[in-house]
Amino acid sequence: MICPHFNHCGGCSLPFSYAEQLEQKVAKFLSLGFENVPYAIYESPKEAYRLRAEFGIFRDEFGIHYAMRDKNQKPFALKNCPILLDSLQKVLEKLLSFVSQSEILSSKLFGVEILGNTDKDAVIVLLYHKRLDSFWEEEAKILASRLKISLIGRSRGQKIVLGSDYVTQVLSVEGRAYSFVRYDNAFSQPNPYANEAMLEFVLSCVGTEARDLLELYCGGGNFTIPLSFKFRKVFATEVSKSSINALKQNIALNDCKNIAFARLSGEESIQALSAQREFFRLREIDLKTYEFNYVLVDPPRSGINDKAMLEFLQRFESIIYISCNPATLAEDLKILKQTHQCVKLALFDQFPYTHHLESGVLLKKKNIL
Repeated sequence: MICPHFNHCGGCSLPFSYAEQLEQKVAKFLSLGFENVPYAIYESPKEAYRLRAEFGIFRDEFGIHYAMRDKNQKPFALKNCPILLDSLQKVLEKLLSFVSQSEILSSKLFGVEILGNTDKDAVIVLLYHKRLDSFWEEEAKILASRLKISLIGRSRGQKIVLGSDYVTQVLSVEGRAYSFVRYDNAFSQPNPYANEAMLEFVLSCVGTEARDLLELYCGGGNFTIPLSFKFRKVFATEVSKSSINALKQNIALNDCKNIAFARLSGEESIQALSAQREFFRLREIDLKTYEFNYVLVDPPRSGINDKAMLEFLQRFESIIYISCNPATLAEDLKILKQTHQCVKLALFDQFPYTHHLESGVLLKKKNIL
């Protein structure tokens, strides 16, 4: 990757060639106890792979610039960011030119967020330390029209949306196209190329014996939607309200007929599925009719880190575990491997030039291997 800030910007913490940084991350991952598990590595494009980013604003005698922080957390003016999709880089360049010439749009501006898709759509969020008024809105409408984007203005307790607050990303896996809404203020996979590889992996984990799927931490349905076509029925749980709203839209977008879902925490999911407690929000879902033999978990960076949940997962014949933190995955597997064996492992370079490495593991119960 050719970047004027390589080895200076704190955003890319591994300032090596693509091959070198990936080799380093894979070696570290395998050293956590995965040396004897067959694995596949899914690489990322070396640049222009990221469809969302956040920047600060840097001001000097030459005007307004986007800002990142160096390795010492000191802000500096950013010339460009080649890990972003090409279309987003172009939009940001035009945006800065326009904002620099507008006192209304530039005043008290302290940050810019951008979310896009591979079809060149974009939502830009301008962050302010001031109340936004009708003069700001009129100027912002002109900007949104010229750039052909959706624009959002945010300040404390205020959000003005000009256009839409989400984009729709289409992902293609195994010859089928899936559509997903991605909201500006909600988590979504930032690398669509790595995401397609992750979906390819989870689909490959499902055998012909598949009956029903339980998914925990389902988010907006990134895995739920494609997997639903491999199972008789799916029951998915998620605690975030915004993610549940996105899940509803994504189910409709993809015409899925066999997905039931509920807003439940991990602990509540165990209580419901173990018939320890009744929930009013499950009044229209008869969990007794499900024959779960697969469970998929995609926990946060902290991992599952809960003995009760890990012991609950041990009930299932097959566990698909998606991880964004090798260290917490290794810790969780110390319990899961008491009853299950790792039969498939994949590594995804979702965040090139950083220490982060995504992974997916398929575990099968030892007594059915």
